[in-house]
Amino acid sequence: MQSEDRVIHFCVEMIHRPLALKRQELQKLYYDLSQTRAAYDNIDMNEAVQAKFYSQRGKAQSLLVFLPDRELMVEEWADIPLSTYTEKLRLAAPMIMKARGASQIVVHSVTVRSTFALTHYEDARVFLLDNACQLAGRVNPFFQRPIATGGLRFVFPETSEHAGVLHLNIESFRHSNNEVFVEVKTVFGRQAIGADNVEPLLTNLQHTRQFITERVYPFLQQFDTPVSSL
Repeated sequence: MQSEDRVIHFCVEMIHRPLALKRQELQKLYYDLSQTRAAYDNIDMNEAVQAKFYSQRGKAQSLLVFLPDRELMVEEWADIPLSTYTEKLRLAAPMIMKARGASQIVVHSVTVRSTFALTHYEDARVFLLDNACQLAGRVNPFFQRPIATGGLRFVFPETSEHAGVLHLNIESFRHSNNEVFVEVKTVFGRQAIGADNVEPLLTNLQHTRQFITERVYPFLQQFDTPVSSL
């Protein structure tokens, strides 16, 4: 398996007490962000209960979505590295909280999605279902339908050593036969965050990313071995 994965998605979700979406405040925030490296190219406030700032670069999108009780800062089909996204989050999060009048983020989540290219398998469905899960010949007789994607799902609870509830999905990647899709979402409900210190957001983003490189990769690597010809 290729040791360098391809990160395709970052998202940090910041949840606070419900607050009305005020057009004037969001327009000012859009302008203020335009003076920083966390700028967006467009603004959409056509819906009463949702607004968004966004930039489009080919398939890649940068999104800042506003709902009454949360904001989501998203890079979809990401074309920027984690370091750039982290810096955007560092700049934008305090400005968002102040503009929205949110004294605290009471819950936040971090989602990272990436793909790993396989070395010894051409089909990630065979790699995961037949090889890793030992389900060869045990699926189709029952479901009798072709499989578009298949994989594994884990939920790891919060412990005294590990903050946050971690949700892990490992699937065959529907956009490329020989790539494995990995999604890690960590939900943090015990760390209230104020606008004067958003470092926990950045730290938890880094830890979620590291879980893929330090935990998921070696887990998958143990199965990506040469296929026996016997």
